[in-house]
Amino acid sequence: MFKVNIIVEDSKWKKEIPTIEKMLKKNVKKIYSSIDRTSKKKNLEISVLLTNKTKMKKLNKDFRRTLKDTDVLSFPYHEKNFFLKRKLPTIGNIYLGDLAFSYDYIKKQKTNFVEYVNKIFIHGCLHLVGYEHDNLKNYKEMHLLERKLLAII
Repeated sequence: MFKVNIIVEDSKWKKEIPTIEKMLKKNVKKIYSSIDRTSKKKNLEISVLLTNKTKMKKLNKDFRRTLKDTDVLSFPYHEKNFFLKRKLPTIGNIYLGDLAFSYDYIKKQKTNFVEYVNKIFIHGCLHLVGYEHDNLKNYKEMHLLERKLLAII
């Protein structure tokens, strides 16, 4: 089972994508099922904040010590790589973490809004389970997986 807690803090999200909540819930199932075939047997949960540049600047300042807007912030609940190293409990709920998205940052990208949201949603979900792009090898691995998942959703 997959549970996605969604907080729509800025109404522009619903105006842009009226079905945003349904879309994200559907996509999370596809993403985690593709990464780990056994994930369907687990109770995975994430939380998503759909906000704006003001809130994202504050979150970025509070957690990354930089006062700027960004498209997505990921806050994994578990230690790095616990999901990738198969340290998942076999029963019970597994809270993966939180994601925050900035409407304003995404909107100014001059690209298809829904496609961009899907792309960074995948990116954020991968961060929640331990994928990083901190070196060239990790970047290539994560980027290839993102492209594969984007084709699926």
